[in-house]
Amino acid sequence: MPAALSVLATVKPVLLTVALSLLTVAPAWSDDDLSSVQLFNGGETELVSASRSPRPASQTAENITVITAEEIAALNAHTLPDILYAVTGIQLEINGTPGTNTNIEIQGSDFDHVLVLIDNVPINSLADNFPDPGSIPAQIIERIEIVKGAASSSWGSALGGVVNVITKMPQQDRVIDGTVSGSFGTRETVDGRAEASGTVDRLGYYLYGGKLRSDGLSPNNRSDLKNLYGKLHYELPVRGALTLSTLYTTKESGLNANISDQKHELVSSLALQLPLENRLTLDASLRTHQNDMEMFIVGLPVGPLTATEKDRSSGGSMKLSWLGESQLVVAGVDYDHVKVGLRGGLFPGEISEAANRIGLYVNDTITAGNFAITPSARFDWTGFGGNRFSPSFGITYALSENSLLRGYTARGYSLTSLNRADSTEKVWTSQLGFESGEIPYLWLKATLFRNDTWDVLSNESGAIVKERQLKQGGELELRTAPVFNTSLSTGYTFIHASGGNDGAAPQYMPEHTLKLGLRYRDPSQLQAQLTGYYIDWNTPTGRSGGILWDLHLGRTFELSDSGSVEIFGSLRNIFDNKQYLFALYKNTGRWAEVGVRCHF
Repeated sequence: MPAALSVLATVKPVLLTVALSLLTVAPAWSDDDLSSVQLFNGGETELVSASRSPRPASQTAENITVITAEEIAALNAHTLPDILYAVTGIQLEINGTPGTNTNIEIQGSDFDHVLVLIDNVPINSLADNFPDPGSIPAQIIERIEIVKGAASSSWGSALGGVVNVITKMPQQDRVIDGTVSGSFGTRETVDGRAEASGTVDRLGYYLYGGKLRSDGLSPNNRSDLKNLYGKLHYELPVRGALTLSTLYTTKESGLNANISDQKHELVSSLALQLPLENRLTLDASLRTHQNDMEMFIVGLPVGPLTATEKDRSSGGSMKLSWLGESQLVVAGVDYDHVKVGLRGGLFPGEISEAANRIGLYVNDTITAGNFAITPSARFDWTGFGGNRFSPSFGITYALSENSLLRGYTARGYSLTSLNRADSTEKVWTSQLGFESGEIPYLWLKATLFRNDTWDVLSNESGAIVKERQLKQGGELELRTAPVFNTSLSTGYTFIHASGGNDGAAPQYMPEHTLKLGLRYRDPSQLQAQLTGYYIDWNTPTGRSGGILWDLHLGRTFELSDSGSVEIFGSLRNIFDNKQYLFALYKNTGRWAEVGVRCHF
């Protein structure tokens, strides 16, 4: 019996049991309990910090999506790409074995246009600006804030957007709180995790260790990922807090039949938050990111090749926030010393570059009645990418307590490649949006966007040239409040792209993206989630063969006041559909897994 069928035979009884329970559980909420859905899933008091100027949803002009820990748990996610897969406006180029490399696009941007942060520490590589989200374990994530569109006025090199991963804080109410979990699936896909958290006096701690391995759900798409993470949070005696966090990762993976790689990565930060007076707050941090990667390539006419990359980045940030009666002003400085070394590959020898990067920024939020106006600007000395000025301007208007209009325009850039002279690509982005939870049981969000990008490096014609590309389109998101514990969601993105000398649509551009969701949740017993994904790639070598459907089920059993056991299972790509950008990187077929989480 094939491995996939063997696992399915094991999984079916568990999935059937949980599915039957779904039919017998009484609803926990009445229809009138949640008659409206608030902005950002949490009302306008929820602060969104991805703009570096924490402000409520009603004052956020940028197109921002927030993903909570509860939503992450419902997806039975292994790593960050499993979570981003479900976000409207985001496209993933490779849907492979958990833990392997995945390219992120936001509204059709290139993968090297997206800045990925872990607690405000950038993890993009220095050579080609590639972030590796597949190495970030989902277990340590408390929430994710995603900025869609240029965010350079806050973060610098962020032409396409920002994915800011905010990790879990220590449990404050107990000395020790922990979770142990394990899952087993198709092709020996095994994920084991353990975490412990608590607070003693003023000192809180969060510790995590995990190992994810698989023989590969596609040919030579194996993975072996190990993570260790720790966070210490100390409340200072008078006021303020210190937070130290460190993530260490080792990974070995296969990309396709000819390429495999291995890497070691360290991300660490020490952050101070100190209220200076009633209206003024100081935030300061030190950070380091170290990444050693080795890639092995076979099947070339010249024979097997090995290429290595060593990234070193260390620096810090400081910002002051002043909150007045109707104004929030945030001013800050970022400094990083970066160094990268490349060796081997098609061009023998060693390339080494080092630079000091400095960024100064000011963000202002002015409220006047129902209006919030957010002018911002940043100036960057990038080292080997030139000096860049990045302004932005946003405005929101609250139509009612739970409906608003948004407008936003910004200039941005990305340092896309160390290996190409003058590789800095630029953009003007403009957005107009509407968000409302006024209609009973329904939340909706609509955004129109225009991204005018220039100096884009392209080799479609056989030679590397600079092009201008225009990407226009819109996003529409709908979500219902739970009725009989069941909610629906959908997200659609349309992108019309043109560029080059003839104005034709660039290849490998996602024209239509559709995200679907059906979720049942009874907090005391059962949750089930069905999700669907469809991307219509404009590609001569790829395929868009139907919606990819995933089913996630879980049943929690309370053992005591402080302990519980959850049995969960997932069946991914239920109908074994094909959907990929390149034939060399095909998506995984149908696969399944079951697991147990024990909380104490």
